[in-house]
Amino acid sequence: MKICSYLRISTLSQRDNTSIESQRKKVEGFCDYNEHTLLAEFVDDGKSASNTNRSAYKDMMNFIRNNADEVEAIVVYKADRIHRSIKNLMTMIDELQELEVDFISLTESFDTSTPQGRLFLQMLGSFSEFERAIINERTQGGRVAKAESGLYSGGTVAFGYRVVNNKFIIHDEEAKIVKEIFKKRSKGMSTVQIAKDYGMSKQRIQYILKNETYTGRYSYNGKKEKNKIARNITLFIMPSLLLI
Repeated sequence: MKICSYLRISTLSQRDNTSIESQRKKVEGFCDYNEHTLLAEFVDDGKSASNTNRSAYKDMMNFIRNNADEVEAIVVYKADRIHRSIKNLMTMIDELQELEVDFISLTESFDTSTPQGRLFLQMLGSFSEFERAIINERTQGGRVAKAESGLYSGGTVAFGYRVVNNKFIIHDEEAKIVKEIFKKRSKGMSTVQIAKDYGMSKQRIQYILKNETYTGRYSYNGKKEKNKIARNITLFIMPSLLLI
């Protein structure tokens, strides 16, 4: 099997037990014992695995993408050497699977080329899905709580308003335009003509005229951010731009 290895340490304190040289010897021993060919070695010294912003890691992934027909596996001493986040690990493995490249962790007997390794992968995938669900739930819960407290909870801020310290305030110049748009429309002027007067599109004028935000009514249901908020929250917590 033709492989590339990834070695990493994050702090000097790790040099005693999982130093770069220690990891290298483990990988070389694995290659010698199984008669594998080490095509390339990538080393991030003093880098955290909490994200993918690591030069050697990026070089390795680019190397694999450009040589997917030759590279058969990535080998690491331990899975947390390459990723500490299950989500990031699964994202990488998903890409490797598309490239038909296996992932092998020596100390955890994690090898996606074996049935046992694939079973472990499915288990990791379940934990990753659970982790995503928990994060999503916390995010949704926080936004719902903010909306119920009368605070801005995400989404596009309507023309005529600004958000300062999570609260809506009226933008005087834009508010004047909005009121003029409503006044002209009430007098029978077409949305096409109004759009020309203010250098806007017809669609934007129509959106402004239909937007209940200007009555002081704020609705939040997660649709704007596609975060599947279960219930609609409607509050009259904004200053009504049309009444000032």
